[in-house]
Amino acid sequence: MKSNFSDTGFLILKNAISKELLLDIQRAIYNLLNNSEDPNIPEDKIYSDFCQKVSFLKTSEYEFIEPIFEFLLYKGFLSKMLLEEKLYNALTNLLGKDLSFLTDASIILNLPNKDSPKKNYLFKDWHQEIWSGAGTSSIQIWTPLLHKNSEQGQMEIALESFKWGHIPHRGRKPIDLPQKYDTEELHLEYGDVIIFSTLLLHRSLPTTSPRLSLPLQLDNFRYNYLSNSRSTRNWKIFSYSEITKIEKMLGNHYLSPYRTFEGDIELGI
Repeated sequence: MKSNFSDTGFLILKNAISKELLLDIQRAIYNLLNNSEDPNIPEDKIYSDFCQKVSFLKTSEYEFIEPIFEFLLYKGFLSKMLLEEKLYNALTNLLGKDLSFLTDASIILNLPNKDSPKKNYLFKDWHQEIWSGAGTSSIQIWTPLLHKNSEQGQMEIALESFKWGHIPHRGRKPIDLPQKYDTEELHLEYGDVIIFSTLLLHRSLPTTSPRLSLPLQLDNFRYNYLSNSRSTRNWKIFSYSEITKIEKMLGNHYLSPYRTFEGDIELGI
């Protein structure tokens, strides 16, 4: 897996999130938007209600998605998703087990006829995640949460672009690209996840029906980062390595048995 990721800059996992968990997430979104607590909302009703809600949107797209993200974070759905066996195994193979994810609201709402960054800040032109402060040792994931079908526009990636390094840019746009390069459009089904390098050039694709998707940035919190994302943004730890578990159990940076020893000590004098 590591060599494959280093060759391509991305990895697509099919059925990485269980249908049961994804449906729980979708129902949680429905209940939040409708101020209800129905645990058995039919799948087709969830998407149709979502489409109706966003068709009469009176706020910005960001104002719409922020409470959704915060709710999923608070209820633990994001951690549960990342701990799904297939996805978790891929993440730990790439980064190790000391894992955290960025908790700044990051759900993406894309709407028909709002297919430019000028109309919708959440619709992204070609970009690298490092432009927003991500470290090169971080990785990004993306998965659809609510969409009509996988044939609708999702995301496009520029193949081999992670090997170009930091691409010159201004005004959230690249200003120096190769004359010729190949691209690939994503057609992910519910439960599929793409993991990709923060250097991989990618962009949003126009859609003819509303789309809600989840990008998340992840890193190994034990790495020493040159970027400012650690000091200026918010992160949540969701996985510890065995070594870090020992340090956490002991409870302080001196690694004294403050929490683990309460018996009498016989002093040798």
